[in-house]
Amino acid sequence: MYKVLVEKTVDMPRKKVFDALMDFGGLETLMPDTVASCEVTGSGIGALRNIKLKDGGRLVERIDVAFDDTVFGYSITYNDAFPFENYCAVVTLEDAGNSTVARWGSNWNAKGATDDEVKESLVGLYNLLLDGLHKIA
Repeated sequence: MYKVLVEKTVDMPRKKVFDALMDFGGLETLMPDTVASCEVTGSGIGALRNIKLKDGGRLVERIDVAFDDTVFGYSITYNDAFPFENYCAVVTLEDAGNSTVARWGSNWNAKGATDDEVKESLVGLYNLLLDGLHKIA
């Protein structure tokens, strides 16, 4: 059970959605108004992306799971930008004709905000990212 779960149909084949998620450096293209830079170290499982936000915040995310073009998981190993800690997320992908049903779920502990505030923020973020995947696919 996730604290946040967004389910959305993306108008792209599953392989393209998976490949876009695995393009760990594509975050600047997806969120140009928010992300100042995104540097990736490594590839595949264990790859890290160091994200600097335009407001000065910083995150480091690590790919923890990538399987069969259907599952993508990551965790945040450093975060001074958002009011939560111990964050981990999993995205599952399912074929739906020429589209893909994406389910993006996460667990975390709120820190400096309420669970509802964090949940609202993450629902908006996941929808924004899923809607923008075509930009990097």
